[in-house]
Amino acid sequence: MTAANEQELSHADRHDLDKLARWKEGLDSAGHDASGAFPACAIFLVSPEDRASHDIFRRYRSAFEELGGGFHHLVIFGQHGVSTTQVAFLAEVGMQQASVPILAIASMVGGGDGSVCCLELPKGERDGELDDSQDWGAALEKVRASVTGKVGLSFDGDAGVTTAVLRSGSLTEAVDKVLKSLS
Repeated sequence: MTAANEQELSHADRHDLDKLARWKEGLDSAGHDASGAFPACAIFLVSPEDRASHDIFRRYRSAFEELGGGFHHLVIFGQHGVSTTQVAFLAEVGMQQASVPILAIASMVGGGDGSVCCLELPKGERDGELDDSQDWGAALEKVRASVTGKVGLSFDGDAGVTTAVLRSGSLTEAVDKVLKSLS
């Protein structure tokens, strides 16, 4: 990217593009980790106004840290405004900006199968405490159970979950494609 192009980028674009590059580095490094100990990657696609979804992201971050997940297992785009990274990743899962906020969870087991499970997240502010019984809470509990070895990670048949196929193939291929298209 040229210096002139970099200056033209909005704060949201710069922030999310930097995060995308770090995410790619983490995924590339994880590809060399044969243990495959952490089963999922959670991708939050939000807007600045979706404070409830930001709080849910923080819940996931705390849980993933406790469970041994790395930076590349949890990423959020759009918290500082709509970015080209966010729009490109939405296109990868076949969604538009109107779908935001969403949580897309990709399996990291065996390199993943190129699909992501998508859950709607609450829009705007939240009223009171977060309700962990919502779909996002159930999904987090499934990740937690998978990490602790109680069950395999599957969202098949779960209420509120839709499956999308990444247009570029695997999660790593999708991240590579989005990064190359924006660099």
